[in-house]
Amino acid sequence: MLTFIQMEFLKLKRSNIFLLSIIGSILPPLLMFIAVIGFNEANSFDQLFVNVNMYMSAIFAVLLFAIILSYLFGREYNEHTLKTILTIPISREKFLLTKYIMFLVWILILTVVTSISTLIFGFIAGLEGFTLKLFIDSFVELLYANVLLFLTFSPFVFLSLFITNMVPAMIGGATLTLVNLMIYGQNWAPLVPWVCPYLIASGEIAEYSTSISISYAVIIVTFLIGLAISYIYFTKKDVSL
Repeated sequence: MLTFIQMEFLKLKRSNIFLLSIIGSILPPLLMFIAVIGFNEANSFDQLFVNVNMYMSAIFAVLLFAIILSYLFGREYNEHTLKTILTIPISREKFLLTKYIMFLVWILILTVVTSISTLIFGFIAGLEGFTLKLFIDSFVELLYANVLLFLTFSPFVFLSLFITNMVPAMIGGATLTLVNLMIYGQNWAPLVPWVCPYLIASGEIAEYSTSISISYAVIIVTFLIGLAISYIYFTKKDVSL
């Protein structure tokens, strides 16, 4: 299994999608930098980190994660490598587990890139109020939100296995992004799996009447349902030659 993980890292290293995802993770800090310079949207590092974390976790990450999952799983079908991989001593369960691990590692990398980019753009814009504690707290908040969001994307694993083309995943990610934009701030936002991760991580969940335990339950149930249907489908479906 360790060898398979190393293989995944090698494929990730040479992937154009990986480079595009890095660029996508820089977009929220870049857009906020433009807003600071042109419209004075933030006058401190604290406000900049808050804005970037919100746009990244609630909007950009949703689309990015959908594309990443579709690539991780779909490429094995589209490049006809799955039937070869399954002939080596690795079970389908370990195959799924490895893909989930790669997805989580990918998320960690994007989180680091977003946080460092925000820091750099903040210094370029000449913002005040930077402290190491502020940076660490912001990074932890973004990472926590993205890890919770990672759990809610298990249904996309099934979608990527069922439809190996990336187009449906992109459409699904774009749709969820629009849904997040429409329901953010609504009373029932904590009940939506792809919105409540940011609300929990940022502490905004306290502004809603919904209990935080319910939001956690929504995330866990979404993860378990997606995990179950993707596992059943992948272990039962034959791989065509």
